[in-house]
Amino acid sequence: MFIPLFPIGSMYVTASEFKRRGGLDIDTNSKSVLATYARLFTFLAAAITFFIAFTNNLNFVYFMAMAIPFAALWVYFCFFYGKAKKSDLPLRDKVGSITGYYALPHYFDHSFLYLKLDAFEKEYKRIYPDSNWQTDLMSDDVEIADGRKRLLFGIALFNCVINNSPENDELYYKADALYQLP
Repeated sequence: MFIPLFPIGSMYVTASEFKRRGGLDIDTNSKSVLATYARLFTFLAAAITFFIAFTNNLNFVYFMAMAIPFAALWVYFCFFYGKAKKSDLPLRDKVGSITGYYALPHYFDHSFLYLKLDAFEKEYKRIYPDSNWQTDLMSDDVEIADGRKRLLFGIALFNCVINNSPENDELYYKADALYQLP
């Protein structure tokens, strides 16, 4: 495991091999940084206090009383802290269906967000040259096919994350309600 002294970014890992990782650079994730340091320090604290407890017969109970909570904290930070919440899973599934990355949209860095927004907008203009995605999305008169719902969701999602405003939130919520996974 590699633990940087000063983290400057995070990575959404999509492939891992010996001494190599493949993935997508994302903004520094504070939960990930906290979890990494917490795992390291709780592991070291547990190992040291267990060692002292088993080598120091006079204070065995005292050091075991310290070692067990450190070990429990290490287990918590390794297996429970920062894990996906059930409430996040539907959005992760939708993002995964349009990008291939099952992550929350705010995990992606801005360059990725801009690239995806641009790609979805270009594809929408190519397929629907006489349409405006915002007008189409807010119109109740337009029959929206599933492929179009997917594009509208992608555009509205990335537009909302990049350009946070009440109007963009409204567009996103409308697209989110329209785009349903099977």
